[in-house]
Amino acid sequence: MAALQIITIIITTTMGNYCPSIEYKRNDKMIELPEARTIAKDLEKEILGKTIRDVSGNYTGHKFTFYYKDPNEYKNQLIGKKIAKINERNYYVEFEIEDYKLIMRDGVNIRYYDNKQTIPEKSKLLLSFDDSSFINITVAMYGFIGVVKNDENMNDKYYDMEIKGIGVLDQEYTFEYFKSLINDTTKKLSAKAFLVTGQRILGIGNGVVQDILFNAKIHPKKKIQNMSDAEIEALYNSSKNTIITMIEQGGRDTEKNIYGEYGKYKTILSSKTYKNSKCPNCGNAFKKENYLGGSIYYCEECQLNI
Repeated sequence: MAALQIITIIITTTMGNYCPSIEYKRNDKMIELPEARTIAKDLEKEILGKTIRDVSGNYTGHKFTFYYKDPNEYKNQLIGKKIAKINERNYYVEFEIEDYKLIMRDGVNIRYYDNKQTIPEKSKLLLSFDDSSFINITVAMYGFIGVVKNDENMNDKYYDMEIKGIGVLDQEYTFEYFKSLINDTTKKLSAKAFLVTGQRILGIGNGVVQDILFNAKIHPKKKIQNMSDAEIEALYNSSKNTIITMIEQGGRDTEKNIYGEYGKYKTILSSKTYKNSKCPNCGNAFKKENYLGGSIYYCEECQLNI
């Protein structure tokens, strides 16, 4: 398991609201765009149109599982209602359940079980359906789970960014848009900081950014202002093409889908893979450094920091 990165957590409890306002650097074991889209596609196939028969879960015992409002009310809100839609997001997994939405993010693990499988003992939220299949949700490290009315505002800045921002797969994410993100402030950032901080590009976190930078042949610490026009274009192209490839192959091999299976995309650089692999381009061993509250992995031959 990847080491937990620096987290500062501020929990607001206004009006009984369990929803946290979280300031953190994303760990490389979190839901990112490839997982969000893979999970959404599989859930659409398995649970769309099903009616929720029961809602349960152990809502205590994990202090970094954050719920929106009181999870004991989820049962009254969801039982008897149908899964109407699975929305595609960048960092979130989101069900539309008639007049409510179930929203999850961060280190949330979502598993689907058919009617022949045994219900697991550990659960942060369990949805049982009318055909005796069920979805079980657990949390690794930290995660957010919320049941929200469709017309309700959670006052969560990250969810607001998710809805209003531009992600890698959006039509608006053009090379011209990418270049417009470079200004007097952001040009002083490193390549990694530019891609993963400030929520300026939705869908890219500490996990997928390693392969994006490798494929672009750009060192994680290289400043944007020191890049040529060709390197900036390579960074844009890699940010899009790497993510698309990950999704086409069912997610990364460091993350599991709703069936508990690892994705088929073979991650080049991650906490799980870098030790036992060498650069596929030059054959050199990869390097690891602590940087920006987490780790970076790179090939010092192919990703020059100039």
